[in-house]
Amino acid sequence: MRTRNMRQTIRGALLAGLIGLAACSPAMAYNAAEDRLEGTASVIDGDTIEIHGERIRLSGIDTPERGKRCGTVNVYQKAALALSDMIGTRTVSCTILDIDRYDRKVGRCAAGGKSLESQLVRAGWGRDWPRYSNGDFAEDERFARSAKAGIWGLSCPDDLWGTRNYD
Repeated sequence: MRTRNMRQTIRGALLAGLIGLAACSPAMAYNAAEDRLEGTASVIDGDTIEIHGERIRLSGIDTPERGKRCGTVNVYQKAALALSDMIGTRTVSCTILDIDRYDRKVGRCAAGGKSLESQLVRAGWGRDWPRYSNGDFAEDERFARSAKAGIWGLSCPDDLWGTRNYD
């Protein structure tokens, strides 16, 4: 009985130590060069999905936040629906790059071999965020703007982004 209690105490101490070490590790130290998630995705919003219970923020783009409207158009909902349509019933594959301040994984994702980030921006329901994309989706945004696709065909695209800095 005494040996069993000692084992439980030691296990508890080890577990507490491991949890303490994990809690002290900075989020930016995440090294996920080979980390991948693949499976059926649920759309959380225009730039966030969930696979196997893990939330993944699409890297390098931004879509309108909850509550954003352009006149009568709920652009937040339109972006989420566009992402859902792009995924359809296909398996989504994500390469995880980082962990954000909200403890979500951040990654580049594809369905049917096509980049979800690129598709969203090109369809006009998201925009390139060079600070995180290194301009990877700049051409897609130029195309969407010139084609007046998605939000760029509405009368208020500049009002949708608030004070975020996209440099």
